[in-house]
Amino acid sequence: MVVVLAGCMGPVAPSDGTPTPTADRAYPEGAGPNHIDFSALDADNERVEYSPRAHWASYAIVYTAPAERRLVEGNYSIDSTTGAIIGERWNDATVYINGSTYAFVQPAASVPEHERERFESDDSFVYHEATDAYYRYDRHYGSVAPTNIGRHPDLLEAYTWEATDTTTHHGVPVITYRATGSRADTRAPPIVDGTLRLGAEDGVVYAFNITVDADERYHYTYAVKPAPFPEHEWVDRARELSADNTTAAG
Repeated sequence: MVVVLAGCMGPVAPSDGTPTPTADRAYPEGAGPNHIDFSALDADNERVEYSPRAHWASYAIVYTAPAERRLVEGNYSIDSTTGAIIGERWNDATVYINGSTYAFVQPAASVPEHERERFESDDSFVYHEATDAYYRYDRHYGSVAPTNIGRHPDLLEAYTWEATDTTTHHGVPVITYRATGSRADTRAPPIVDGTLRLGAEDGVVYAFNITVDADERYHYTYAVKPAPFPEHEWVDRARELSADNTTAAG
């Protein structure tokens, strides 16, 4: 899905005093003063669900988009010690992933009418009357559709970038880039304004703020930053309900 972005671009954050990037400074694999090869960054295995764990005990990946444009995925939270991930899904659903374990909760009131029959007829979902929600628990994650974590920055690949400064992002050394135009091989809407912050050591996109013009302007922002890991007692409830459901079915 091609996503487009609007709004006003925020100013580039002030430098922390380190020199402006030059051609002879160190850049992460796949990046340079006048280019970013996002496919090369991805190939380096320094991904947003792993690399920031060295910096923070827990962190959030926060993504904003125009209200009229439905999000493919919402925000994520990651526990650096356990590697557990909590992600937002459509219709107020929440997922929990930790190793091969997958848990899911969906408030019944948020289930669209055309999907209610699927929840009712699928034995993998259990309805809990006290909380008025559907739960699912799977100890063999992989048979369940995988998370889309890390896809938020994909829209940046359509544009060209130039390094402008070095700074820090919540203590992490980053290179600030500004958008200079669109790639010749893309049909993405023209960019109005944009900046991104690329990890100087790991090549992870830690933040972006971008506006494009697709008949009207659309504005998107993204940030990876330290944040408390959410309470998730509902995961235990999902496990218990799943066990009870399996026992009853047996």
